[in-house]
Amino acid sequence: MTCLLVVDASSTLCSVALSYQGQQWHISEEQPRRQAQRLLPMVNEILDSAQVKKHQIEGIAYGCGPGSFTGIRIAASVTQGIALALDLPVYAVSSLQTVAQAVFAQSNAQQVMAIMNAHMGEVFWARFEKDGALCKAISKEQVGSPEQCLADIAAFDGELAGDGLTLPEFAHLSQEWVSVQPDASYALVLAKQAWDNQLFTDAEQQQPVYLRESVAWKKLDEQPSLLRR
Repeated sequence: MTCLLVVDASSTLCSVALSYQGQQWHISEEQPRRQAQRLLPMVNEILDSAQVKKHQIEGIAYGCGPGSFTGIRIAASVTQGIALALDLPVYAVSSLQTVAQAVFAQSNAQQVMAIMNAHMGEVFWARFEKDGALCKAISKEQVGSPEQCLADIAAFDGELAGDGLTLPEFAHLSQEWVSVQPDASYALVLAKQAWDNQLFTDAEQQQPVYLRESVAWKKLDEQPSLLRR
């Protein structure tokens, strides 16, 4: 059985999952500001719980976004560090797809629109449909205003999920899946499929997805104190 490790810090939820010899382990914590301090220790904790040595890991995946700009960079850095140290292949899992996968795993939904809070008055969103026990994208991932997202929702017949629904503009919509965040335990299912399809590659080929990268960097450039930390 393949030994796969998955890390995710693309939202306020910091999570790690591991599969080995047909078993799975999972740790998740609400850590909106301590992903950098907790993510790597969580990796060590889950390896200890599973009694798996680092050299037994065969592949590593991470939540590549869109989502928290800082959290994605932390997860990408941890992933790259582990991959380079252990000479492991890497796979980047969409954070929006992970949200949709969580809903498919817990319901009879056939289609899900994942909507994540992008802050700055915007949301990230994309549509997915059930594909066996997994899900596949049926639209591109987008970032924009709630009004733009609502225009897509008007023509969508499926479940809505994600913390983007907490924005006032979405208050009239179903909030059943509002608490769903990208979680490594659901990303692990997608990573297993990617492994079976031989989609793991060198780390540099599995880049983070920011959708509005230039805006994020501009915001950092305007706050020099952040760059000095």
